[in-house]
Amino acid sequence: MVMISPKAIVMNPAGLADDVQVGPFTFIGPDVVVEAGTVIDNNVTVTGKTRIGRSCRLLPGCIVGCSPAGGDQADGICNIGPGNIIREHVIIESGAADGPGTTLGENNFLMVGCCVGSDADLAGEGIFANFTRIGHHARIEKYVRTSGFTSIEPYATVGAYTFTTGYSGIDRDAPPYAIVQGFPFRVRNINKENLRRCGFDTQAIETLKKAFRVIFNGQSDFPNDEQLSRAEQEFDNEHVAELIASLRDSAANPTGKKLQPSE
Repeated sequence: MVMISPKAIVMNPAGLADDVQVGPFTFIGPDVVVEAGTVIDNNVTVTGKTRIGRSCRLLPGCIVGCSPAGGDQADGICNIGPGNIIREHVIIESGAADGPGTTLGENNFLMVGCCVGSDADLAGEGIFANFTRIGHHARIEKYVRTSGFTSIEPYATVGAYTFTTGYSGIDRDAPPYAIVQGFPFRVRNINKENLRRCGFDTQAIETLKKAFRVIFNGQSDFPNDEQLSRAEQEFDNEHVAELIASLRDSAANPTGKKLQPSE
């Protein structure tokens, strides 16, 4: 049966699966649905049209489904997938009234003080270090890792398997497979260790490393089409193809303060 502390306020107990646990001084709003195996600790606020998937953990002081500044929380949507760990004092906004909703895929780990803006999309399997800020409508692809105090601007995309160093400012789309650093950020290398841990073999990693040298070559500007075409011709590799496609898409659909392709 549901284990709800007598000191908690749960507006819709029927929305909680049978084995959900709710700690004292927690507030859960009337439109919230919580799936099996989830533990919500003390002093947590879950509001808006929020759905929390199975086997999640919400730690003290976090707020999920709150309205964005100036928004109407009654109309916003927030979907939290299974297996997410949301640490102390994390804030996750609901989507804006006219937006697609805020979405967290499965198995993300948000450390202390992270903030996820309205209508952001976290694909899953991400690890976000303390006080990472993710702007509204930002997209975080799978297996991203951030260091503390990373700031991801609204509408920017961070590509899959990428790692941001501490205090990085992602003011435009960041490519997949990369280590990025600085504000504005610069591509430093491929994220070799994360790729290895995620099952990439040595040959795939070495091929990506060579492709990065051709495409970026230590520059901070966005690579031009000549560099992308050269890499496309030189490397017959699915991961390099995905990298090039991502860069071309970013050039065709600029977001945030994206640097424009070099002439």
